[in-house]
Amino acid sequence: MIMKKITIMTTLLALSLSLGAHAAQSQAGGVEFSGNVDVVTGWQHDDNAAIGDISGQMRDFRGATAPNRDTFGFYLDQVELDIQKTFGEKIRLRADLDFGRFLSGSGRNTDTGAVGSNFELEQGYVTVGALGGEFLIGRFNVPIGYYLVDRPDNVTISYSNIFNFSTPTNATGAKMYWAFGDNFDLHVYLVNQLYDCIVLGAPCLTTPGAPGGDSAIPSWGMRVGYNWGEEGKKSTFGISYAGGPEQGGNNAHLTHMIDMDLSYKATENFLLAAEFIYWQQNNLPTTLGPNAKFIGGLLLTDYALSDLWDIYFSYGYVHDFQGELTGADQQIHNFVLGVGYEITDGAKMKLEYRMDLHHYAAVQPGLQPRNTLVNPANGDRTSLSNAFAAEFAYNF
Repeated sequence: MIMKKITIMTTLLALSLSLGAHAAQSQAGGVEFSGNVDVVTGWQHDDNAAIGDISGQMRDFRGATAPNRDTFGFYLDQVELDIQKTFGEKIRLRADLDFGRFLSGSGRNTDTGAVGSNFELEQGYVTVGALGGEFLIGRFNVPIGYYLVDRPDNVTISYSNIFNFSTPTNATGAKMYWAFGDNFDLHVYLVNQLYDCIVLGAPCLTTPGAPGGDSAIPSWGMRVGYNWGEEGKKSTFGISYAGGPEQGGNNAHLTHMIDMDLSYKATENFLLAAEFIYWQQNNLPTTLGPNAKFIGGLLLTDYALSDLWDIYFSYGYVHDFQGELTGADQQIHNFVLGVGYEITDGAKMKLEYRMDLHHYAAVQPGLQPRNTLVNPANGDRTSLSNAFAAEFAYNF
């Protein structure tokens, strides 16, 4: 097994070097390399009322909360290599290769089934100019919401709870993209499932009723974007819908989500961002209780104090009414305060404090299959997590 991993890594390195040499020899080849290295260190404390959900600033690295749990650690979040090659004006190949998340201690994999894996294919697709736009087929980042999949591309170190619990990140399927002048654009896509899993035997392909369940009918989605502003003040507003038969073996019971995202550059120094989502999963006939619902909102500000320093703040709120996504009927308020320093072009450090306040509702009669984390004898309860984190990220 060790020799197999060494052989794979050696082959990838040789491929990268050969492609790089080819690119240096011929600019017409269109081979481009980019990527990032992202490392995070941090501490999180959960109070004595924590119930074991995956929450808080360090959730991606240390896993579930626990009563009076303290964790401090250093983590290699990812080393990403992006390879892109163009053929003429209409054909483009792209592969985003992510290394190191799981073996460095991170539990956040872009492919949720790859437990124990230290490699993730974040994206791998071919695009062709067609129908006045761009046709893509393969594995791609789903165009929904404000937060992006790669941590260094976001204002904050930690992700919003909307991103953590409800919106899809990567999917495998086909997508069309059109740009209508400088102001409007449209994404339309069909995918195997929104909560993608490509590892054979992974839970999302085998567990009936779970988000991401395998289905004979593809799921679908779209995003309409409006873009405006001059250079240095580019802003965008998007409305997204995604849905489909996400419960394995049940094509008649659909999942729906509607998301609105805003990124508004009021001045060259001040960014205001916001997001709202409504998520609903219609019940299986054998499931007790109403359709599962989830709502969430986000407000984020980022102010550049100078060319090197910025300070940011965000507030997020989510309510998982039946506990379908988080494991309990709960409301979560989270607050983030942080500062960033650009060391040099492409290299940035951030320091961040985050607090997550959970209010758990006691299990209601008939809803116990969903509320798996809350003991009915405890009744309503509140839990608090506090955390500090530092990040160094380099984009190349």
